[in-house]
Amino acid sequence: MGWRTVVVNQHSKLAYKNNALLFKTSEKQEVIHLSEIDILILETTDITLTTMLLKRLVDENILVIFCDDKRLPSAKLMPYFGRHDSSLQLSKQVVWQEEKRQVVWTEIIAQKILNQHLYLREVEHYEKSQSILNLYDGLELFDPTNREGHAARIYFQSLFDNSFSRELQTTVNAALDYGYTLLLSVFAREIVKAGCLTQIGMKHVNQFNDFNLASDIMEPFRPLVDQIVYENREKDFKLIKRQLFALFTNNYAYNFQQMYLTNIVQDYTKKIIKVLNGEAELTDIPVFKI
Repeated sequence: MGWRTVVVNQHSKLAYKNNALLFKTSEKQEVIHLSEIDILILETTDITLTTMLLKRLVDENILVIFCDDKRLPSAKLMPYFGRHDSSLQLSKQVVWQEEKRQVVWTEIIAQKILNQHLYLREVEHYEKSQSILNLYDGLELFDPTNREGHAARIYFQSLFDNSFSRELQTTVNAALDYGYTLLLSVFAREIVKAGCLTQIGMKHVNQFNDFNLASDIMEPFRPLVDQIVYENREKDFKLIKRQLFALFTNNYAYNFQQMYLTNIVQDYTKKIIKVLNGEAELTDIPVFKI
């Protein structure tokens, strides 16, 4: 796996040559070896790509994110089959035990709520942080009383203001959506590499959502996006968006190590799926804390 996040945001042509991405404009030319690239973000619609390059990007499991004419993520490039035994893995996924799905999802969402508590405490919202911790302590299997939703309302209104809603058309919400889409893309890639369908989730079962499983597994990582948006909340959307690319260059604590986010996501997703497959114990579910 590579380590570079490459963003292309100008009129250009991208081609393949000698196992490398060839970037050309009217003024310059650059070559980047494919082994170095982890994520390629095409931020403008004014880019020409060769089909050979697209084929090789898929071969190398490089995540390609396409943006629309507003420079917002609109699609991603993923292979049909992420591994040689995808059919075997799919046969396991479609018979995941309902009780195990509920237990795994509850553990994942507990980590998310705990991370919301930890971040509010970090920015000195101590009273609201304690309120979220109380919701965390009383979390039940599959959250029948929607403590996740209550925690989210307290969390976002504490970070921004009491009138804040995720339904509003604001710069902050646009930035949150942009960051969550980047996260979703990374998790979707790892799910496909593990041989699973992204459509079949645990709690997320929306028939119009092609990424239900990614939406489930990414939950504890959302506060990483929230932190960047909160710290840059007074800036223009374009500037916040640039800061969000730090998700892929920062190191985060995980399993007693400092690791890149894409490496953490790879390990976290793989272990969650092993537990759902019955190939690991529930105690093997990794913990991610911000």
